[in-house]
Amino acid sequence: MLKIFSTAFIFLFSIFAIPHLAVPAENAEEAKPPIEKEQKKITSDREKKAYEIFDEILTLTETSDIKTVLPQIEALYLRIIKEYPDTALAQESYWRLVLLSVDKYTPPDYEKAENLYSEFLKKYPGSVIKNLIEDTLSKSYYKNEKWDRLSKLYSYVVKEFGEKGKLSNPHPMFMYAEAKFNLGDLAEAEKAYKIVTEQFPTSGRATTAKARLEDIKNRKGKADVPPVK
Repeated sequence: MLKIFSTAFIFLFSIFAIPHLAVPAENAEEAKPPIEKEQKKITSDREKKAYEIFDEILTLTETSDIKTVLPQIEALYLRIIKEYPDTALAQESYWRLVLLSVDKYTPPDYEKAENLYSEFLKKYPGSVIKNLIEDTLSKSYYKNEKWDRLSKLYSYVVKEFGEKGKLSNPHPMFMYAEAKFNLGDLAEAEKAYKIVTEQFPTSGRATTAKARLEDIKNRKGKADVPPVK
């Protein structure tokens, strides 16, 4: 099942990441000069070799307890990244390494995961895998109440909203608000929750954000009440 999922994922990723793959087969080759044809062949060969390493990983996960072979699995993912960085599977390998770092280590190895993410962003700044890595990190941070890390992860969304005045997805801003709320920075949390409710009023995130805003309002009300003498 893992193999089927990964293959399907890479295929879909390749379609969106490499526009020429959407060209009908009978016209694609005619439109390419000889050098590009050769480059396509090289890329295909490199992807094949990357998949051969990935198959080794699948064999290990299917025949062994993953924790006992974790160092071997990580080494193979790193080999894909190092030897075939131009393949889609290299980008997926970063995500899988982050996933292992937060799910298979006790406690989660956040330093390793964050270093991998930082390296990934430098290499593939426009990759769609970025969202998968962020989602993996944010879920683990939330589960383990790592509010400082969660706030730092999604701090960029505040700047982006300030520049664009809109959001494409409520999740990052909502998670940023949750981090600030749990850190006790109610003023910043309130701003972020309001953005979520205004930008995505019918979303599930907006429903929770409204409840949080009511909670913040009640806390402020209690703080304004003078102490009984």
